[in-house]
Amino acid sequence: MKLWYEASNFTIQPHWVIPFAILGVIGLILVLASKKSFFKLLGGVCLVICAVTALRFCYGYVRIIHTYKQGDYKTVEGYVENFIPASKGGETNEDTEQESFDIRGVHFSYGDRFIKKFGYHLPSTQGGYIKKDGQYLRIGYIDTEDQGYVIVKIEERRAKK
Repeated sequence: MKLWYEASNFTIQPHWVIPFAILGVIGLILVLASKKSFFKLLGGVCLVICAVTALRFCYGYVRIIHTYKQGDYKTVEGYVENFIPASKGGETNEDTEQESFDIRGVHFSYGDRFIKKFGYHLPSTQGGYIKKDGQYLRIGYIDTEDQGYVIVKIEERRAKK
């Protein structure tokens, strides 16, 4: 089996962090430099938004990545069935950005929205590893109550030579 994805190789992407860093800097400047209470309040709101986002990020990391590193996940192996690719983008409906498939009756769904799931989230339309029905995969996943099955590992059977 060839390893395609593993949650423990998670890296933070700049396009996730930069907007909140900018918002935090603006909030800090408003709180420290403003003389009007409205702008101080606005700065405080910016800082609260950044703090809540940071806490959600830490919670998601611990919940998914740490759980995976502890080996507390399930595995299913078999052929991809019922593959529905994500659209190429441009829609306003979040469901059209989702990709889904089944392996041995286990249904997986994911999309390119990072904050939604900490595991695998790269659709085939953006270079993802899961591309079609018939691929033979071993999927490691964590069963969550609010996010469904979060993919933490993808391995594909190598083609016979």
